[in-house]
Amino acid sequence: MAFSFIKNKKGGRSVLLYTILTFVLIAAMILCLLEYLYTDAEERAFENLHVQTKQIKDDITLQLMSDRENLQTMANFAAKLYLDGDDYHLLFNSFKPIGLIENIGILNPDNSFITKSHIVSLEGKISFDEEVQRGAYFSGRVPDLTNPGFELVRSAVPIVANGETVGILYGVIRLDNIENRYLALANELNAQVFIWDAENGDLILDTVHDTLANISFLKERKYNDGYSYEEFAATDKGFLSFRSAYKNEDVLLHYSTLDELGWQIAMIRYDSQVFAETHSLTKILVIVFVMVLAVMCGLIAVLTVSERTKGGIGDCAANVRKILLETSKSANRISDALREVCLFTESRSAIFFDTNGEHYNYIAPKYIEKRLSDEERAIIMAELIRYVTDYRLQDETAINVISLKANKRLKAKNADFYALLKKHKINEIIISATVNTMNHITVLSVMNAKRSSHAKLLAEKVSACFSIALSNHTILNRTKLAATTDSLTGALNRVAYNNDLHVINDERPLDFACIYVDVNELHFINNKFGHAAGDEMLTYIAYTLKDVFFGHKVYRLGGDEFLVLAQNVDQDDIKKSIEIFLEKLQPRDYHVALGISFRSQNTNTEEMVREAEVRMYESKAKYYQNKEQQKLVDPAENEYLLARTGITEIDTMLSILKENYNGIYRVSLDADKAKRVLMPAYLKYNETEENFSQLFAKYVSESAESDYHRSLLSFRNYDALKQQLAEGRTPRISYKKLNGENVTLSVYKLCDSGDSVSDTLWIFAKK
Repeated sequence: MAFSFIKNKKGGRSVLLYTILTFVLIAAMILCLLEYLYTDAEERAFENLHVQTKQIKDDITLQLMSDRENLQTMANFAAKLYLDGDDYHLLFNSFKPIGLIENIGILNPDNSFITKSHIVSLEGKISFDEEVQRGAYFSGRVPDLTNPGFELVRSAVPIVANGETVGILYGVIRLDNIENRYLALANELNAQVFIWDAENGDLILDTVHDTLANISFLKERKYNDGYSYEEFAATDKGFLSFRSAYKNEDVLLHYSTLDELGWQIAMIRYDSQVFAETHSLTKILVIVFVMVLAVMCGLIAVLTVSERTKGGIGDCAANVRKILLETSKSANRISDALREVCLFTESRSAIFFDTNGEHYNYIAPKYIEKRLSDEERAIIMAELIRYVTDYRLQDETAINVISLKANKRLKAKNADFYALLKKHKINEIIISATVNTMNHITVLSVMNAKRSSHAKLLAEKVSACFSIALSNHTILNRTKLAATTDSLTGALNRVAYNNDLHVINDERPLDFACIYVDVNELHFINNKFGHAAGDEMLTYIAYTLKDVFFGHKVYRLGGDEFLVLAQNVDQDDIKKSIEIFLEKLQPRDYHVALGISFRSQNTNTEEMVREAEVRMYESKAKYYQNKEQQKLVDPAENEYLLARTGITEIDTMLSILKENYNGIYRVSLDADKAKRVLMPAYLKYNETEENFSQLFAKYVSESAESDYHRSLLSFRNYDALKQQLAEGRTPRISYKKLNGENVTLSVYKLCDSGDSVSDTLWIFAKK
């Protein structure tokens, strides 16, 4: 019994000792765990600040770089207008706000600034030469040079023609547009966001203060140990901790750079926001410490794996965004981005589509033999749209990620859809949908992802980027279409004609035909029945040309002039098509003048167009000489198709049509002298007193609206005119006189000697 007592006593002491040691260990563990929780909360706070700062940084960089791509496209279009001698009105009229860009303007070499509504001089306010040196750039917060008292951000892109910068295209970004876009996101992230110009510190975005100041206001804060304002000012990225000037607590801040923009960004949170969760956990730990202790090891392991997963997803998302930034260059980049999604998530396939019928897809190589048919893919896309719509009706919250599984529930609800999925062994489709205010839906869907959780997180991160890329690509296509299509008739316009010339000349197509069409009596119909009747006639003729010459290109070159370019055609078939075209005009009593040029191989399209134009003028002259005798080409007049018309025939034709012309002069570019051909009083010209270039400059100054002076005066550069004429191009410009009259000036080559051009015909025609 004594032995037993001693044993129990020792056992009791051991239990007591173990209990004490356990409590000591528990207490130590509590203290260590609390220290860990607060330290971990701070570290996670910094990490979240870093990730969320990068989220905003990537978003604004993606948007502004996409906007710059659109600006570059517009700058290229502006350069073409400049080279063609046209003004920039077509560019301004076709522009619509894109992304963050609210408006555009062009700075000329003389420091005049052109907008859609007016032209102002910025002399002394900005230097064109300095802007040329800067190249393409994003400004910080700068004054609005045309609207004193306002500030904005400018995105600048040079307009380069023939290797020379001829203007600077500015995209205007309003500061409140930036604020409206990112204030809501900052509130959602429960943080304060600042963006400023890295060069001078002027704030571009401040979600805290009512007015924009300078980031140097942080200099007055009291910084915690290990942090300083000097370090913040001297480094591109990092973390700060300082005492708040508004609350009695510390503040955590992460800052970074937007390299492509020359800006910097910072995100701030208060300690109370960072440690709110930790305070609650401390109270819970007092009650359920043992449970928390048991879970901690597993939690740490899970967090480690989770962080690695997030890092991998972040890298993949960044790569997808980078690819989508290049969508303006090629729509195939959307398919390339889908490939990245498939590879990372180890998926069967991925599809991106919208309710307007646009769709892109990628399927892993090993599944190509089992790929969906076009009809099956269309069925799946329609069902996913319906599924997204039904889900949205049931749940008013924003759609993030939906997992659609081919299970019994789907079979009971939609047996046909279930059967189609099972046919292709599609077990799960992860859907991320974006719905805008116009109920336009875009859907990113990933099928049979082996890494399903990764696919959901990645889809949530990048689906909006896919939607933005598609929107930008659509806007760019609409801009290009508007820029190359005549708004009244739907035919291609002169911009499209100039673009196509280079391609056609390079291709040297076989069996090539040019048909030049000029509408007769348009002026008479406008005066007698009104311009609506004239527009109806032009529209009908354009529609008939497109119908008869389907598959070939139909252009409207001017008010009443059309051109058809046809490749790989038989000359007899062209004649038959023209006869059909004329027959379709007869019931409406519409009449046209036609000229044809045909070659078995085209080597110079502009030369063929000029031949067809001269023959059209002959046809027009015959029509006005005797309307009853007008017809295409009599079989007995086959040689007419090959005849070249000289100045004598042109003079005869112009004398008949002089009511359509203001003045015509035969100008020697070498001697700078002119001879009157028709209506000599138009320019008040005296052959014995003035050089033609001086007279022309005087005419421009006294008669033309100021908007057209620069373009008109470029015609005094005879060397440039000679080069254009030698290359087979016809210098032409339409302008408006002070009396409201619209005029078109065209310069034609009459004769040449080798590569030089000396004798020209200047025609001032009523438009």
